Amino acid sequence: MKQNLYNRIQGRNIERLAALSDGIFAVAMTLLVLDLHLPTAAQVHGEGELLMALAALGPQ
Repeated sequence: MKQNLYNRIQGRNIERLAALSDGIFAVAMTLLVLDLHLPTAAQVHGEGELLMALAALGPQ
């Protein structure tokens, strides 16, 4: 109840804050994904090598 009163007095609502945090999270995830470097086709000659190449991309 107190939070709703505060939001009404300030003229703001929590949905705007949630949208802002969603946008920040989306930008951060995009930057993280852009930093991934996929292995070239010359490095991968089978499923096992593909699995090892993808595992090397994991968090360090």
